[in-house]
Formats: sequence, structure tokens, C-alpha cells
Amino acid sequence: MQNQAPSVRSGRRPALPPTSCVPSLALNETELATRWRLSVKTLRRWRQEHLGPVFCKLGARVTYLVCDVEAFERRVSRHSTSTRVYA
Repeated sequence: MQNQAPSVRSGRRPALPPTSCVPSLALNETELATRWRLSVKTLRRWRQEHLGPVFCKLGARVTYLVCDVEAFERRVSRHSTSTRVYA
């Protein structure tokens, strides 16, 4: 029992790294709105109109997986302003 860390001996879980060091797998609607400089209301309207990236809804909580957000960003990227974004 000498080789174990004090937190393991006491039965407590080891401390987690600061959240700034842990990569996020999902964004909430406020974080995505900030990333895209949109209002949360716009994201809510897009969900209702089936626009925007795929989202996950768990109860009242809405999240967007980062991989889905990045895929959506690639899909709507255009080289010209005359190209249609939504097909």
C-alpha cells in the first residue's frame, strides 16, 4: 500500500485536469453562437427550419458535436458569393 497515491488510499478520485486542458467533444448552443458570432435565437430558428449542423437533444439540453460543426462548416464553405449554400 506504500506505492499508492494519497488520493487513492483515502478512497477519493484523483483530481481532474483543469477544464481548459480537456478538449471538448460538444458545444452547447451558447458556445456555438459565440463561435459563429450569431445569436442563440438564430440557432434555435435554424433547428426549427432544419438548417445548420446536426444537433443532439438530451432533455432540454441541446449540444452540437464538434465533428458535426466542423463538417457543416466545410459543407457550407464557398469560393464565390454567387454559389448557393443550401441545396
